[in-house]
Amino acid sequence: MDQSKTRSAYWDNIKGILMLLTVFAHVLYQLQDKSDILNGIVDGIYMFHMPAFVFVSGFFGKSERSHGFPAIIRLIFLYFVCNSIMGFIYGCHSLITPMYSFWYLLALIVWRLTTHHIAKFKEIRLILFALALFAGFYGSIDNTFAVARIIGFYPFYMIGYQLSTEKAAALVQKPYGRRCVLGLAAALVTGCIAFAAYRFFDYTDDSFIMAAYGHPIDAFGRIAIYAVAFGAIYALRLLSPDRPLPLLTMIGRNSLWIFLLHRPFTLMLSDRIEKLPVPAVIAIACAAAILLCVLFGNEL
Repeated sequence: MDQSKTRSAYWDNIKGILMLLTVFAHVLYQLQDKSDILNGIVDGIYMFHMPAFVFVSGFFGKSERSHGFPAIIRLIFLYFVCNSIMGFIYGCHSLITPMYSFWYLLALIVWRLTTHHIAKFKEIRLILFALALFAGFYGSIDNTFAVARIIGFYPFYMIGYQLSTEKAAALVQKPYGRRCVLGLAAALVTGCIAFAAYRFFDYTDDSFIMAAYGHPIDAFGRIAIYAVAFGAIYALRLLSPDRPLPLLTMIGRNSLWIFLLHRPFTLMLSDRIEKLPVPAVIAIACAAAILLCVLFGNEL
């Protein structure tokens, strides 16, 4: 198989996995108060799914085209249209406060415009981590223009941006059996860290969207989230197949449209399954995640 196609399928598979998890978690998000199980599932996914998406976006943000004028204008247009529609539906009419997932469009604009300028500075990753940690002490850094999340997730974008194509390919070219063993081990260790952190720190939904700390010790909780996220990213990179897979590769290849279109449907579905038993809710959420991803990610 041509190497470029292999790499494309590899990264699309990662994005496909993350997109399925994202839609699944969004179906359950409004129902967390219904059950500790649902709350734990959502929190577990939120510990790593956005850091992983940001990392992948950074890896593909190296090209001149990604931060060129047409690409930035496209993101601005998509944000204006999508956020306005959701605001009209749900009664929020402020463009400076992104609704639901659309903060990511604002974040991409900022990251794409700035990363290629600051990536050359020595220790920039350490600087960004320090900024992300200290930002949590300031309540004024909030969801206005998605500033809290732009700062909080920036380290993942930078690390993805600075990962060379050669180093990424070197991992993919290792025998898949060996990668699987290492990936499962990484996932197990990461899961143990996540479980310990989840039991020790008083995480809330705000903790995973990089909102201000409720207590100074929450800074250590954020460090734990970063550790879990990096472990999960590494495990995903090891476990992702390097060949096209039915549906999964297609979902990853068209993840932007799924991301833009799925949220109103998950909100409506959540309202309709609220009173069902927890096992039924989980089963419906799984089915809905697959259906919505295929519906909005198909290439027909």
